[in-house]
Parts: sequence; structure tokens; C-alpha cells
Amino acid sequence: MVRTGLAQLWCSGERGVIQPIYFFYFMSVGVSMPFFPPYLRGLGLSGRQIATILSMVPLLNIGVPLFWAWTADRTRQHARILSGICLGAFCGYAPLLIARTFWPVLVSYLFFGVFSVGIGSLVDSVAIARVRQGEDYGRIRVWGSVGYMASAIGVGALLTSRGGRAADILVPSAVAAALLATFLATLQHHGAGEAPARPHWRDSRALLANPRFRLLLVLAPLHWIGCSPYNIFFGIFVRDRHFTPVVLGLALATGVVAEMLVLLRFSWLRRRFEIETLLAIAFGGTIVRWMLMPFVTSTGAVVSLQLFHGFTFGLFWGAGIALVGECVPASLRATGQSLFVTSMLGVGNVAGYLATGWIYDRSGQVDPAFFAAAALEAVPLALALGARRRRRVGERRWSESNP
Repeated sequence: MVRTGLAQLWCSGERGVIQPIYFFYFMSVGVSMPFFPPYLRGLGLSGRQIATILSMVPLLNIGVPLFWAWTADRTRQHARILSGICLGAFCGYAPLLIARTFWPVLVSYLFFGVFSVGIGSLVDSVAIARVRQGEDYGRIRVWGSVGYMASAIGVGALLTSRGGRAADILVPSAVAAALLATFLATLQHHGAGEAPARPHWRDSRALLANPRFRLLLVLAPLHWIGCSPYNIFFGIFVRDRHFTPVVLGLALATGVVAEMLVLLRFSWLRRRFEIETLLAIAFGGTIVRWMLMPFVTSTGAVVSLQLFHGFTFGLFWGAGIALVGECVPASLRATGQSLFVTSMLGVGNVAGYLATGWIYDRSGQVDPAFFAAAALEAVPLALALGARRRRRVGERRWSESNP
């Protein structure tokens, strides 16, 4: 019965299965996010050098995804472009298997980033098209979470069994293998829901004039700046507390389970709450999480606190995708998603990564960055609550004038 349910989740969709693309792509993220920063540290790189390398992808996220997305929307060849950038990402990452010093690692990671920054937006744009055809986004996107969890647990266990050695070649090897599998999965997808008309620049201007979409472009980078201490240095945070790699994998898996449960139930949540309310809950839960992080001293605490990832990512991402789906026309589905991701992974990550790297080098630990992140998170919380209040006032006035 369980196997049948998983098969139905995996194979949902009318034109080409996109679940494997999510699965394998997020397998690469599940290895890279927690284990690549400690790997770089094992190579002997400083906190500032690590932050500089990892800032390449956020810098590229400021504009490059828009190029890939606009090209896909204009040509209406989303599937072919997705395959091309997945292949480019693999070719860019492969040299990291032999790069051991700062400059070769930086150059290879930069080449990888030029292509990889477009993958998420294009896959999500396909998923949004499926949602408009009546499918459940959570049932599609959850396979990304499954892939992330599988790789985080699996690689964490393997690293532990190998003695937790510094700069273990297993880390870049696993990422490269997952990227290659992602490319192969795209070859089985033939596109779905292509818009009948090509978009024009005036369509983009109209989209940016939408006040709800503009609000999302402000909230997303602020929230993601606050997530940077976790995104960039959680692996180092766990290592500094002398936990094993398997504990890191278990902690990440717990967070992903929480994220999956929220995504699977998001349609139910959306029917009962406004998007602004869901965003406010996500930001409030994140504040609690970051405030508690510096006080973690045991395995149980670091794993249990990961349940808040359901707020930090699951609820935030679900609400963001729902807002994109409501605001963005079909002809701009890749471009609109890319603008959302650019504001978050581009602007948010650049500022957050550099600030976190600076704090880490100054203090020698990540704890002060988590306190700063909790304070910053109060800003998007206030903005979301303000938007919620204005929306309700506007609806009340409209109902009063149209009895």
C-alpha cells in the first residue's frame, strides 16, 4: 500500500514526469548544503574564503536565472533549456573532484553556478503550470524533499563510517553524481503547459506593478538573509559542537520531514488562511528557531529544533509559490518564478552569506549570527502583518460599498 502511494505521487502528471528531476536535483543540494562548507574547511580554507566561494551562486542568482527563464518563456522551449543547463551544471562541478586550493575551487564553482542557478526556477515553473491544470504542488515538490533527506542521511552515514575525515572526496563525488542523474532525468521530460503566446517586456512591467508580487520580492530576500547562518554554516555549527556527520544528516532529515508534511498539507492550509497570514506564521516560527539555536548543546536538541524547518522553509515556500501562481500570467511563468528566486537566492544570499562569513571570522562561532538573524526576521514579520491588515481593511471597505 505504501509502495503504491509513493508510485502515485511519483507518477502524477500528464506530460512527462518531473518528480525525478526534483528528486535528483535536491539530492545534490542535500549533499552540498550541509557537507560542502565543512569540506571546504577541511581543505584549509578560511571562513572568508568559504563565504566568497559560496557567494558565487547568490551573486549569479541576481541576474542569470532571469536570462534562462526569459529565454525559456520567449522560446517556449522550457524542457530543452532545462536539460542544457543541467548538463552545464554537471560539467562545471566535475573539476571540484580534483580542485584542492582556493582559486581552482572558486573558478569551478563559478562555472557550475552559471548553469545551476536556473534549474530551480525552470522546474518550479513547470510545476506551477501543473498546478493551474489542477494538480497539487505539494505532491510534486515533496519529491525534492525526499531526495534531499535521502542524500543528507545517506552521505552523513557514509562520512561517519569513513571516520569523518577532513575534505572527504565523497562529498563532491556525490554532488556530481546527483547532478548527472538530474540531467538524465530531464531527458525523459518533454514539457507541459507551454503558453500559447510569447511574453513581451510590457508584460513584465505589468507584473512588477502588482503590489502583492512586489511585497513578495521584499519579504523573500529579508527572510533569506536571516536564513544564511543556517544555510551556509549549519554544518560547521554542528561540527563545532563535536557532533558526528550522521547527527548532521539526521538533523537535516528531521527538518525535511517537517517541510514535507507542511507541503503535503499546504492546499488544506491555503483553503483556511490568507497567504499573508501563512507568511506571518512562517516568519514568527523562524524567529523562535534562530533565538534557540545558540543554546543547543545536545543531539536531541539539535534534531528536535529542526522541526521548525516546517515554518522556515515549508510554509514560507508554499505561500510564496501560491502567491506567484496567483499573480503571474501563464506566459511569464518561468520569469515570474525566477524573479521570486532571484530576490531570495540572489539578493538575500549575497548579503546574508557575506555578513555571516564576517561574523564568523570576527567571533569564531555562528551563534552571534543566529541572534542577528532572529532580530532581522522581525522586519518581514511586521511587513506581512501590515499587508494582512491592509488587505482586510480593503476587503471590508469593498463589502461596505457593495452590499
